[in-house]
Amino acid sequence: MELKILGRTIHLGTGRIFGLSLVIVGAILLFMALDAQGKISNIGSTNDPILQNRLATLGDQRDTYLVSSIGMLFVGVFGLFVLREPSTPRTISESQMIGAARTADEMISGFSIAGNSSYLPARHGLTKEKMFIPASANLAVPPSALSDDLVLSPGKDGSTPGLLLEPSGLELMNRIEAELATSLADAGLEAAEGMLQILKHGLGVLEDFHFKERDDRTILRIEYASLLDACRTIRREKPDTCRRAQCIGCSCLLTAAAKATGKMVQVESVDNSQDTVVFTLALREW
Repeated sequence: MELKILGRTIHLGTGRIFGLSLVIVGAILLFMALDAQGKISNIGSTNDPILQNRLATLGDQRDTYLVSSIGMLFVGVFGLFVLREPSTPRTISESQMIGAARTADEMISGFSIAGNSSYLPARHGLTKEKMFIPASANLAVPPSALSDDLVLSPGKDGSTPGLLLEPSGLELMNRIEAELATSLADAGLEAAEGMLQILKHGLGVLEDFHFKERDDRTILRIEYASLLDACRTIRREKPDTCRRAQCIGCSCLLTAAAKATGKMVQVESVDNSQDTVVFTLALREW
């Protein structure tokens, strides 16, 4: 939802709608204060006790309305123009998101990595979640012994079965756990989805997301909020990013799914033709 004020487009989130409401109420109170002052001016100076009492009442009403309106207008204007306003950190985040996607795409293409990503829980030598991208589209099983500092996993014949990378959303997931003072480990997808609502209502990274079970597969639908323009740019320029090295919001959810279930979360397919990106996932033991 958008509002144009003085030629400026204001995107109305929850905070800004509240601010706009305060501005409207403040304007109404200001009008009531002016109306009370008009009635005082019409009565003028008088010795009539009844009218003097009326003047005192109108004066009190005028002062109350005026003070209240000033306060509400100040807070409302602050909320409307400042809350969730695009700032330098957000602009940098959009640039970093696009730049990281381009870099990852070029690196993965340079290594001739063709497979879809799989998100691994912290086990088999890993102390934190990792993302494995197999070299072949037909190879989906990562090595059974790994380490945190491993990036390339060479095969016996010198070939490269895949890349092992830190997910771009790992730090964001860790931040959410720290803010909520809880862990996603073995929480299950349903509980994890509830905890990750902070991505919508607290951080404003995502507009919406849902995990759904369908035919032994997990469907994940994601739509970005503040970073939607960056998402559109990446999907237009580097569409393979969505299946091979997902951006921060998608990566955070996929990493969290691996941690919450203790299973390998394999991206089987992605429909990124619309703003709501749809992942078809397979959760497998590893």
